[in-house]
Amino acid sequence: MSRQPEKRGASAQPPLEGNPEAGEASSSSSRRLRPRSHEAEVSAETGNGGGVWPEPFVEAMAREVALAAAKGGGALAAAPAVVILFQVCSTWRTVSNSEILWESLARRVWGTGQTTLGTQSWRDEYIRLHLTASNFRLNRAKYTSIEFEVSSDSSGNGAGAACRCLALSPGYLAVGFFDGTVRIFSLTSKECVTTMKPVHVNRLGPLSRAIAGIVMCDDRVVFASFDGSVFVGSVSTGYVRCAHTGNVVNDGTLVDFTGCERFWVGLYAGIPGHACHIWDAVTEQLVFNAGDITDSEALRGWRLLTEQAERVGRVRISNDGILLTATRLKVAVFDLETYGLSFSRDEIAVDQQQLLVETVDTNKDRFLTASDNGTARIRRITDFEEVGRFSFDEVAAENNSTSTSGSGGNNNNNRKVLGSLNTWQAFICVDGVVHAWDANSGMRLHRLEEQMGEVFDLVADDEHVVGCAVDTGIHLWSFRP
Repeated sequence: MSRQPEKRGASAQPPLEGNPEAGEASSSSSRRLRPRSHEAEVSAETGNGGGVWPEPFVEAMAREVALAAAKGGGALAAAPAVVILFQVCSTWRTVSNSEILWESLARRVWGTGQTTLGTQSWRDEYIRLHLTASNFRLNRAKYTSIEFEVSSDSSGNGAGAACRCLALSPGYLAVGFFDGTVRIFSLTSKECVTTMKPVHVNRLGPLSRAIAGIVMCDDRVVFASFDGSVFVGSVSTGYVRCAHTGNVVNDGTLVDFTGCERFWVGLYAGIPGHACHIWDAVTEQLVFNAGDITDSEALRGWRLLTEQAERVGRVRISNDGILLTATRLKVAVFDLETYGLSFSRDEIAVDQQQLLVETVDTNKDRFLTASDNGTARIRRITDFEEVGRFSFDEVAAENNSTSTSGSGGNNNNNRKVLGSLNTWQAFICVDGVVHAWDANSGMRLHRLEEQMGEVFDLVADDEHVVGCAVDTGIHLWSFRP
């Protein structure tokens, strides 16, 4: 089927090519410098002391200037600050070609942990990161509505056509469906490259094969279904096999699934004391089976096997290997390496302010939660210290006022709220419309214009935002420069 054409925003200009105004620099640091005289350049090169400043010294100064600018004005302020520094003299401009400097700034300003480059140099990589963050800030996105072939054996309630969950990797988007199918789409071509539909046995309930969660690591795809079965597939070959056969009677319903290179984690609801299952991702052996965080959600867990209902719980893994589990009543974290023996922390939801499970997400050392009172919070995952807070009640009211239903006002009980967190922004989808806030200041930034309808999942990374809806399919916003 054909897909809709992309919407393209204005292109951003590179911050390091004579464009000090790029980004969010202060007005004083973004003024263009007047041309310097030859005497002034000589004075700068010698430092008025008769000797030429060595390149390592200038590199160190540039690094400190960039970090100070980033600390005071955010990561986007770093590039304009060093551009001004490089204009001091010709000798200092040569430092702008230092790969050591740009690798250090890419890691310290943008927090990138990659070991291999997708660009030609660390300078190009820094420019790419800056432009991508600027596109997020200014809402410059290429929008695509991704279409797909509906499964021929979709059940009468439309389960086969409905997307259930999403996962992003650097090159691919994985989409899990209620009929147990996983489709892999190329983020470049937006076309489906692989379809995986494993055989399920011992089904219990019409939705027992619905996909609960997906993990993507390079060419490897790991996904799990409501009945507790875990499957491993390959993007390049399309081959899929069962790594673990679920047992609903003994473990309950698998309500969410996540993982990393070291572990896979499943969150179950239905049987007391069996909330968390942890597998070693290398050996594929179950190494942990315990936990009570979902014990009070047993009935809701069983209902997922027969009806398309809201999420019961959420599991996420931070970059440091800390597992976050959440239900509407409680948030808990513990260290995966020791299965909670050396580190654990939990928090009971405030009375009459239940957590909205579908807003829970992690990014690096922080996590996002939102409550049904209209407040979202960003906290550090190790100590729960709050680093940001904002309210989305206002945007919910705006959505209602512009809708054709004429309901007016804000109905906390009926609104559908999902959330996701990337390095720079927090995204809250309220009744099918995605809004963005600055993840550090909590300042409201913008909204994505396209409306999705009834949304089942929302994910974001440092290049994309993706949502899947019942009637309108898959919606992709790319902020790549």
